[in-house]
Amino acid sequence: MIDLELFRIFKAVADEEKLTKASEVLNISQPAVTKHIRNLENELNVQLFTRSKYGMILNENGKKLYNEIKIPIEILLKCKDIFSINEDVNLGIHGNMPKKIYNHFITKYYDNNKNSVMNIHILEATDLFSRLANMKIDMVFSKRYSEELYNTQEIKFIKIGELHDVFIVNSDSKYLKKKITRKELKNTTIYTLKKFSSAYQNLVKVLEYNDEEVINIENVNFTAMIELLNVRDVITVMTQEYVEEKIAKNELSILDVGFSLPNAEYGIYYNVKNKSQKINNLIKLFTSGV
Repeated sequence: MIDLELFRIFKAVADEEKLTKASEVLNISQPAVTKHIRNLENELNVQLFTRSKYGMILNENGKKLYNEIKIPIEILLKCKDIFSINEDVNLGIHGNMPKKIYNHFITKYYDNNKNSVMNIHILEATDLFSRLANMKIDMVFSKRYSEELYNTQEIKFIKIGELHDVFIVNSDSKYLKKKITRKELKNTTIYTLKKFSSAYQNLVKVLEYNDEEVINIENVNFTAMIELLNVRDVITVMTQEYVEEKIAKNELSILDVGFSLPNAEYGIYYNVKNKSQKINNLIKLFTSGV
């Protein structure tokens, strides 16, 4: 019995007339395309193409086969696309990200995929990238992290929007009553997220530490920063959108230091080795209108 996949590959090569272009369309390597064409010719016991420096041109046997399978293969591919759109999706989201930032995209997904399920995995950054690398989740929705955290040849980031990293203190803080200079900030312990976070990297960049200075920054997790703000008068740097409710309730305040930190990007991460149509559909869905 001949594998129907061989006919799909045959049609792609016939349409493109070049192995390189066919491999791009099929999302498989050129040697694999060549092997599959040879397998089909061996199964049928005929040659299907005239091979030359100009490409792969159908011979008389190839033209006869192409005319027979063209429409059936197109129908089968259409059916595959219909059902692949409705595959369940595993989306990874960083644990600190507020639902209001990503709920719109989940709603958008269900509006376009009424028979599918999106499984949400709330994880820490290192776990997100580990699972994405192993293709245990399909995509990650998160702030942009330092590239030292993942393999940039394998995992790619697409920006969707921006968030705002700001200096946060409690609403009774002594720091709110005076103008703090950049030098004073460097001499004050500031609490922020881990070194691969945008908050840490932006803070170090803006305070312009030189090689001889001790970086006076403590790295703690988001929950620890909130606890510190509840019990001590400290300065933190975190994403404003993550604590907007507490700011609105006057539990926390934004500290005006006379300058702004660079905005933090957020968007989607995907694994380039995952060639499924499901991933292409997700990328189009999440980035439409961006």
